[in-house]
Amino acid sequence: MRLYRFFATCGVAVMGFGVHHLDAQNLTGDAWKLEAKGDAAEAREQLQKAANASPNDPLALEAYAEFLGEHRDPAARGAYEKLWQLLSRNGASAAERSKAARRLAELDLLAGDRESAEKHLDAFRSAGGNGLSLPAASAAQHFNYIEIPGPLRSFARMAAISPEIAPEDVMASLAHNITLNGYSATRASESLEATEYLKLVIRYLAQARELEKLAGPDKILRVDMCESTVTGDLLRILGYRMRGGCGSDVALETVNPSRAFLTIDSGFPLSDLEAALRTNRPFTLDYHPSRVPILYGPEYWQPAASSQKPVEFIDFFLGDPSICRLYSATAALDPDTAEQLRKDMPAAKAKIYAHVLDFFGSMFEVRDGRAVVPGGARSEKMWTELVGVAPDKGAAFFERLIEKDDGWLASYYDSLARINGPVEVYLTEPERLKRFYQAMRGKVTSPGPARPVFRANTDMVLLTTRMRTDADGKPHLPGGLDVWKNLFAGKAQAKYDSRLAKAAPGWKDSEEVIEAMFGLSRKIVENEALKIFMALTDIERNRAKPLETNTVEALVRDYKALGAQYPLFAEAPAISDATILAYLDAARGIAQIRDIALRADAAGTMQALAGFWQVFVRQRSIQPGEADGALSGV
Repeated sequence: MRLYRFFATCGVAVMGFGVHHLDAQNLTGDAWKLEAKGDAAEAREQLQKAANASPNDPLALEAYAEFLGEHRDPAARGAYEKLWQLLSRNGASAAERSKAARRLAELDLLAGDRESAEKHLDAFRSAGGNGLSLPAASAAQHFNYIEIPGPLRSFARMAAISPEIAPEDVMASLAHNITLNGYSATRASESLEATEYLKLVIRYLAQARELEKLAGPDKILRVDMCESTVTGDLLRILGYRMRGGCGSDVALETVNPSRAFLTIDSGFPLSDLEAALRTNRPFTLDYHPSRVPILYGPEYWQPAASSQKPVEFIDFFLGDPSICRLYSATAALDPDTAEQLRKDMPAAKAKIYAHVLDFFGSMFEVRDGRAVVPGGARSEKMWTELVGVAPDKGAAFFERLIEKDDGWLASYYDSLARINGPVEVYLTEPERLKRFYQAMRGKVTSPGPARPVFRANTDMVLLTTRMRTDADGKPHLPGGLDVWKNLFAGKAQAKYDSRLAKAAPGWKDSEEVIEAMFGLSRKIVENEALKIFMALTDIERNRAKPLETNTVEALVRDYKALGAQYPLFAEAPAISDATILAYLDAARGIAQIRDIALRADAAGTMQALAGFWQVFVRQRSIQPGEADGALSGV
């Protein structure tokens, strides 16, 4: 299982331990109150004192470790280590020990300590835990090196790359920047032309090569004295010239604005050069080319040189946006999976599907030669039918997946691979897997979801992650089936999708509504019914009692005008139906005020008060049991 899935399974929230959970929760609650008042340091100190005063009490130690973990404190790892050892000594239950070991393994990975992570993962398994594993140790990516003219710091400045980035990530960051900002489409044709950003990078490289040539074989720029031919050559390349004679009267002035801009923007030490010329002291600058790691080596990405003059790799890379996008996508893949795809697909072929791999490849996973698919073994046969290649073919499965239906199947795979639990079980049942894909895919597959700059079907990801199931395993529909039948059959919805409007009166169960939602997720605009479904699902997510049918009908009816305010109702699960309806009535009443100034004042007052309520609820200044009364009062 991949590292991000390991984190997703562990979660960032720290767990409680069996019968101790309520007491630990009280300790943490007291700390939260202090923090809510702005005194996090005092909260930490009190929890630490409690843990130190009772070193054999797992409750105090758990509360302290939890607080540290929530605040990303480096000391959290040591606190959880003590907790795990204490639970092991005290003969705590297997469930308690496995949870502590799992959390420790997560913190070990975050700290880059694989050896400790393996130890704690073994402890997790020994205590009965299962379903987790570390990425294979052989998953390290394979790098060779290329050379870029000039200091890496200067190149990073010109290419908009963070100076703090690790060397092995430089090319991936460059590829990402070129993909997003390096080229723009021309209006006259479908061709791409370089943006000003890319033109500056290319011009900088040209200037850097001139400086590198001037530096000679030892790659050191050296000006021994003011009056020398090297001085003139260097200043010409930099876009400057001397005004006044050598000595204290020397001043550098711009003679070539384009070159001077590159000099300043790349961080060339011009002031040091000017000071050396004024005092007639030597000026030296190390100008060795920068060695930058590149994934799989340049020979994988760059075609073999023909009889023509070979092109340096960095120039080739900047000149091919599809290769840049492929590199960016490959760098984001699981390393083992990327290695398998590299062996099966040459770059010349893979770059055709770079856009699909870029958007959806991060969820691809090959383990022990098999493609890991959403739904596991029970869904493999249906994935074989949809893709045309069996998951046991490994990288060949993903190769075919990115080619299929212009990326629609890859986007479907990506959305399902991001979820787990009952919703994943429901959606990956083989027949539903096929049925919902057909609804989303439609009859026309072009253009695909990866063709625009941003993925075109983000609503499908939101749908799969926001869906809920009831106790019987069926999809949860806020308000019941009839609400959604009436919505789709209504006149407003008919103009968006006449086919669904005709079919809606005959729907018999919730599955047909979900099928319709998948069909709408394909659309880029006019997804009002889908957006209503997701908004109401969010409101009901943590409620002990579902919304009443009349409340859901009112929310559906007012969505177009008031939908932007619906997240307010998800803040506190205890909000009553009566308060929600009163809020909608008040908003409608304000909208009907004819006096423009009065209407604006009333709307602003209501939104301000509701906003304060929202802030106070989040900060626990208003307790959950008081939230409904407070909003009702507003």
